[in-house]
Amino acid sequence: MNRIALIGAAGLGLLLGVGFVAAAFGLCDYRSPETAMTDARLTFAYRYFDDAATPSVDVNAGRIGITYDTLFDSADIGFSIVGTAEVGLVDFVPTGWLGQGAGTFRYYLTDDMPLFGFGGVDGSASPGTLGLEVRAGVGYGRFSDVTPLAKAFDIQKELLDLDAIPAKLPNDVLMSIAEIIGRRIEYETMQALVADIETAIEGASGVQLGARALLTIEEVVLRTGDQRRCGWAVQGGIGYELIDPTGGDRDLVLTFSADAAFTSRPEDQLLLRASFSGPFDIVDQNKLTLNGTYVFAYSDDGTITAAYALQRVKPAGVDAVTSQSASLGISFDIGGADVVLQVSLSRAAAAPGWSIDVSISAAMDLL
Repeated sequence: MNRIALIGAAGLGLLLGVGFVAAAFGLCDYRSPETAMTDARLTFAYRYFDDAATPSVDVNAGRIGITYDTLFDSADIGFSIVGTAEVGLVDFVPTGWLGQGAGTFRYYLTDDMPLFGFGGVDGSASPGTLGLEVRAGVGYGRFSDVTPLAKAFDIQKELLDLDAIPAKLPNDVLMSIAEIIGRRIEYETMQALVADIETAIEGASGVQLGARALLTIEEVVLRTGDQRRCGWAVQGGIGYELIDPTGGDRDLVLTFSADAAFTSRPEDQLLLRASFSGPFDIVDQNKLTLNGTYVFAYSDDGTITAAYALQRVKPAGVDAVTSQSASLGISFDIGGADVVLQVSLSRAAAAPGWSIDVSISAAMDLL
């Protein structure tokens, strides 16, 4: 029980703490009228080595990782679908896996505060365990697409690098630029949107922007692949086990979960999720899942991605079964070649220690 409480409290505390972190002025100060974001990632690493001096293949193993994340949030409703899976391969045959997924629909009950009722599903799978629950209850919190303000910061940085403006822009001007970008769908042409940004910048900086600066602004606005979000939500309620992860009878369960998203600057994004459920004797029988992902773009051509997943299933009257996975991937450009270094760790429930997989790959255009 002490270990359950420690893990659960640490995970939930981290999630909630991130939601309340705030700088004097940062990306999380922006609130989008509507949020619609989707992200999917695939990672793959495999190594084959056959030494002629040995009787059999020395190394024939690898790993596949998949993540999917969809978020929609408006004034009245919202929904999210998240999933992650990692599969270990030996001789191209799956030998171990860890998968988690959840889908939630939210209906906001008031206009004054982000109080919502929700319904959804939550599932997890690992060798020897498979669980699926339907859930319903109430929660509190909201998420926002802060990409427009991230682009406003990027515009400021690019213009400073070009010496197009003499100093950083005031916070209210950055927010105005973000609001213009956030209303992009209302503009008939990109030129009209850039003209409004130009007016805001020139009025604050007292300089006239040249053609190169205006082209830079347009490039940043049109740039893709740099979505950022902020927010947090906690929810609790009642669920029913469609599949019991311990292999026992299907029960009514108490469910609790928390999600958080935080970005301190345009280059990074932190996503966290924790889920805890169990029947009314939740101390003796329960399931805990934790997920965390951090992405940092350290250059225009390079990113660092770190991920961690934990699944802990406690059947009634016996010890808990815990599976974990972690990975670190670094991509960078060297002389026109795209290089990816990946380190993956996994630990199955019955394993005596961590399995380690290190791989490096490179690709380049020859013509």
